[in-house]
Amino acid sequence: MEPIITNNKNNNDKVFFIIGASSGIGLSVTKQFISAGYKIAATSRSKDNLLKVFNIHDESRFLALENDLLDDKKIKETIDQVYQHFGRIDVVFSNAGFGIAGVTEEISDENLRSLFDINFFASASVLRHVTEYLVKGSHVFMVSSFGGFHPIPSNSAYNATKFAMDGLSESYAEEVEDLGIKVTIINSGSFASSFGSGMKPAARDLKEKYSAIYKKTHELVNNLEYKDPTKFAEIVLEVTESASKAPLHLFIGPDANNFANIKIDRLVKELKENELLTTQRFLTPSV
Repeated sequence: MEPIITNNKNNNDKVFFIIGASSGIGLSVTKQFISAGYKIAATSRSKDNLLKVFNIHDESRFLALENDLLDDKKIKETIDQVYQHFGRIDVVFSNAGFGIAGVTEEISDENLRSLFDINFFASASVLRHVTEYLVKGSHVFMVSSFGGFHPIPSNSAYNATKFAMDGLSESYAEEVEDLGIKVTIINSGSFASSFGSGMKPAARDLKEKYSAIYKKTHELVNNLEYKDPTKFAEIVLEVTESASKAPLHLFIGPDANNFANIKIDRLVKELKENELLTTQRFLTPSV
């Protein structure tokens, strides 16, 4: 593979730190930031694979690192190494994760814990340790899913990890707002990547019992358009370099926006319909 050529010299000192850079959305976003002139600190399970994918061997511009996301101590050591190497971290893109397909009754405790270890606890570790090095103007992107706002049928464990990530990220955003650190949660729609092929099965198979919900999932998946991840990457770079206030939630893709609006409409309807039950009795009558 030919090395990626940097076209923009405006960001020569800025450092882009990405967790999960070697494939899919992470690969596209990393390429976009390389082309924009950022220095890159990229992590994956294999350093050799990163060097093969990007073919950049100049460590003053591109630092490839192996990272064990199951080990909080090693996550901290990786982040410390990035800062010691470049002296700054400007943009964080937390992207690692996988899925387990299945309804709640099919998911074992081991399934659930393994999924939370990567999708939630690793992300929490990154936030906990990278914040020490962030300054005013730094930007943190947490890659979630529309499933972290509107559940995806027969994906209860995956949904739960993304709901948890969104809750952590929203809390974190409030905590660091006065420090001038920007936070954006990306509730992504469907994009062409290896994510789907990496989905793992649940511990039990109860598809016959839950045939209706699996049919619903099948129809949903068949109707999704798996979009070009390059367009995703362009949006991330544009938000990073915008002078405007960073959005807390970014629902990227028409599908993500559609599912968000469906849930918002339903919530507004339920709030209104149950107002007498949940609110009115607590109000002091006017004299």
